[in-house]
Amino acid sequence: MTEEFKPDRTHLLGAAVMTVFILIGIGAAPQYLFWLLIFPILFVVWVLRSRTVVDDAGIHTTYAFSSPKNAAWEDLAGVGFRGSRAFAQTKAKETFSLPGVTFNSLPRLEAASAGRIPDALGQGLAAADDKVRIVYKDGHEVLISKEKYEAMQAEKGESTGENPGA
Repeated sequence: MTEEFKPDRTHLLGAAVMTVFILIGIGAAPQYLFWLLIFPILFVVWVLRSRTVVDDAGIHTTYAFSSPKNAAWEDLAGVGFRGSRAFAQTKAKETFSLPGVTFNSLPRLEAASAGRIPDALGQGLAAADDKVRIVYKDGHEVLISKEKYEAMQAEKGESTGENPGA
């Protein structure tokens, strides 16, 4: 399975807004500030050219302004995030960014990598689905299984002399 991750195309709207503001600024001194239009142009080129492709061979990235990077699955040590930026690290400790890959695209990344890159967030949420969250008065919170919660409630009912089933 091959999956392509690209920067969100709504970034082009940001480039349009940036262009409007720059044009307003250029109006003050066009002979000196015309060069500022290069910034939205470079941003549009980045949005349209950058991408990450995940397939059976590995991860392949294409950047707008630098050479592409590739990592075969056997050379890949893992995928991580620094802030909102995704990066891949090889076993040789080389890191490179993954354009278009976000935290929200982890389920697609897991599917495209055939499970080689696990969706830790999705697995954690799935594991928490069968749990009960208890928040204490001091703000401390714990997750416990429904069975353990029911046993605690039954024990609590016995210790206070209440009938929890009634």
